[in-house]
Amino acid sequence: MATQYMREVVDAMDESTYSLYLDYVFATCERTDLVGASNHLLDIFRKN
Repeated sequence: MATQYMREVVDAMDESTYSLYLDYVFATCERTDLVGASNHLLDIFRKN
């Protein structure tokens, strides 16, 4: 889940927003097409 990358945002959520966020997490956590999707990042840099 992307929570590890947006920890400060999640920590700052009020109860209502956090509840909506959890609804999203639980709705997507068992989707096999999304498993591991947020565990990998790719940075692309361009040298000017």
